[in-house]
Amino acid sequence: MAIPRVFVSSTCYDLKYIRENLKYFIKTLGYEPVLSEEGSVYYDPTLDTQDSCLREIPSCQMFVLIIGGRFGEAYKETEKSITNSEYREAVKSKIPVFSLVDNSVLSEYSLYQKNKSNPKIDEKTIDYPSVDSTKIFDFIEEVRTNSVNNALNPFSDFSDIETYLRQQWAGMMYSFLTRQNEEKRVADPLSTLKQISEKIEFLSTQILINSIGTDEAKLMGELYDVMMASECFSELTWLKLKPTPKDILKYNTFKECVESSGLKLEIRSVSGMSVDFIQGHIEMGRSEFGSNSQSYFKLRKEMLNILDNYNVTLEEFVNS
Repeated sequence: MAIPRVFVSSTCYDLKYIRENLKYFIKTLGYEPVLSEEGSVYYDPTLDTQDSCLREIPSCQMFVLIIGGRFGEAYKETEKSITNSEYREAVKSKIPVFSLVDNSVLSEYSLYQKNKSNPKIDEKTIDYPSVDSTKIFDFIEEVRTNSVNNALNPFSDFSDIETYLRQQWAGMMYSFLTRQNEEKRVADPLSTLKQISEKIEFLSTQILINSIGTDEAKLMGELYDVMMASECFSELTWLKLKPTPKDILKYNTFKECVESSGLKLEIRSVSGMSVDFIQGHIEMGRSEFGSNSQSYFKLRKEMLNILDNYNVTLEEFVNS
């Protein structure tokens, strides 16, 4: 089974224990930690070791950046550090980046920002005890000003890092599941096409069996038109239900219509929806349930008006 790979980027010697704790933390979640010193990076003998690290990043699904007080080794002959180059590669590869910076370094970064544009102060003469190079501040600035992947969270010890990553990764999972459910509800092309096909099949039967343009055929055609344009109909379709105009008019509420199929609908305070078709259980947020109930009420009202226009009572139609 494939598992997410998490690349850990930071200077090694000053953050040795942070990296060690991160390795075990990532493993406890069932993910694969990728650290340069752990042998999880393949060092191609034909490449520079620095380039081997960069080549490993696109194969990872998440990237954890830890910024401490050491600038670290420069990447080849550039003014950027290896960590800086790894971060840029992650952004380039569009991998989710979770960036953390030491609290003391972040405080001195704020001081640096205030003084660097002050003409009365030579910022090069200022000593910053928490960092060995002001290039670290430039790196922080790059992360903060990036258009994406620019969140930067401070930490005092590893427990802060663990708490932050747990929250962020849980949020990412929730976002993924919610978005996946939303996409299924908003657009299920196959189900929609199937419903359209069923409507065409029904109307074709009416035309073949009955005389063309009978009131009954016209009535059913209008009922199907308003039903298929309704939001609650799309939701019922996504729930694998196949409601007909008689089904909608037979049941007074959205909940009754859903549960008539044998499914159990439970309303919860949290937004979103989850469905267990095997157990026949649906959990739906109050906002979604309210929206579907209003749409269902509006649909029934429109359909009842259509019946009135054809001088057909609800009882006659449902029992026909």
